[in-house]
Amino acid sequence: MKLRLLSFIILLVSILPVMAGDGSSAQSPLTVSQALVKKNNQKSYYVSGYIVGEYRDYSNNKHFYYLAPPFDGTSAYLIADDVDEMDLSRMMPVQIKDYVDNYNLDENPQYWRKQLTVKGTLTDYFTLPGIKNLTDWIAPAEPLDDESQYWNFYETFETKKAYTPAGEQMYSGGTYTSSETCRWEFAGATYGDSSNDMKWDNAAAHLRLTQSTSGEPGYICMLDDKPDGIGYIRLWAARYKEDKGAASFGIFLSNDQGESWETVQTGIAIEKELTEYQFKIMRPGTWRIKIAKTDPSANGIDIDNIHISDYYTLSAVTATSTEATTRLWGTQGTLCFEASQPVNLRIHTLDGTLVSEQHIAGHGSLPLPAGFYLVSTPTSTVKVVVR
Repeated sequence: MKLRLLSFIILLVSILPVMAGDGSSAQSPLTVSQALVKKNNQKSYYVSGYIVGEYRDYSNNKHFYYLAPPFDGTSAYLIADDVDEMDLSRMMPVQIKDYVDNYNLDENPQYWRKQLTVKGTLTDYFTLPGIKNLTDWIAPAEPLDDESQYWNFYETFETKKAYTPAGEQMYSGGTYTSSETCRWEFAGATYGDSSNDMKWDNAAAHLRLTQSTSGEPGYICMLDDKPDGIGYIRLWAARYKEDKGAASFGIFLSNDQGESWETVQTGIAIEKELTEYQFKIMRPGTWRIKIAKTDPSANGIDIDNIHISDYYTLSAVTATSTEATTRLWGTQGTLCFEASQPVNLRIHTLDGTLVSEQHIAGHGSLPLPAGFYLVSTPTSTVKVVVR
C-alpha cells in the first residue's frame, strides 16, 4: 500500500505542471482567468477558452461586440472560461487578423461556443487585456455542429418607419413591424431614438408607464408565435439617461397567443449603462415573449438587441464534435492521445480512484504506471491498458 501511494505521489509530481496550466505548451495552457491575472505583461503564453463572440470596435468609450449571431466577421474573437459568459471583464479579445483571418465567425459560425487554444502575447487590445501576435493556433476541429443555426430570431429596432403609433400620446403604444423577426406590440412604450436613449446603434424600445408619468408599467410583446421553441433569451437593457432612479424589468412567456403570461423572471434591476442579460429557457413548442417594466416608477428603460435561440440540446452538439476528434491508447508507461480539439480528461483506476485530470490538445502522451484505466472525456469513457 505504501509503495502504491508513493508511486501515486511521484506520478502527481511528474505531471503537476500540466495540471496547473502554466501556459508553456498547448498541453498546459492558461485559462482565461489565469491569463487575466497576468494581463499586459508582454510575454507569450498558450491560453485556452471558449469562443463566446466577436469584438467589433471601440469608440467613444464604448465597447462594441456580439455574443450571439448574426456576426460581422471582425478581426477579433472574444474567449472566456465559461461558454455562456456574458461579462466582458471575464473575457479576452484575441487578434486573429493576418494570422488566421479566414476563421472569422461570419464565414465560420461553427467555431462559436467551441474551445480554442492559442499562443500569443498578453497585451492591451481594444483597451482590454487581450492576446495579440499569435504564433500558434489550435482551432476547433471539424466536423463541428454549427450552433448559430439555432439563433435566427433577433430584433434591433433599427427602422423608424416600421413603428406605427397607436395614438397621439407618446406612450399610448403602437406596433413595430420588423423585417427581422415578427410584429411587436408596444404598450406604455415608444420608439426610442433620442440622444438620451441607451441603444446600440440608432434606436431601442423605450418603456415607461402607460400615461408617461402614471398608469401601468409599459411593455413590449411579440404579436406572432415563434414555432421552434425557446432555448436562450439574450437582450441589452439600460436606464434612460436622464432618469436617475431605480428601475426593473421582467421576462414573461405565453404559449396561448398572448392570452396568458407565465413569469420567467421579474424584478431584474436595470443598470445605468447598457448591460447584456441572458435567460436560459429551454422550452420546446410555440411561444411568444413579453418584456415589461416591473416597477411602478416613471423611470424609463431601454431594451435593445434581443436574440432568441430555438430549443436545442447542447449535450448532443458537444457529443458530435468531441467524439469525432479524440483518440486514446496506451503504450509502454504512457497514455497517448490525439486530440485536434482541446478537451478535458479524467483518468481513473478500475476501482474508481481518480488519478489525474488533464487538459489536452494536439498529439502527445502522459506518463502512467502500468495498469488498467478508465479515461473519460465530457461525452464518453474508454478503457485503456498501459503496459
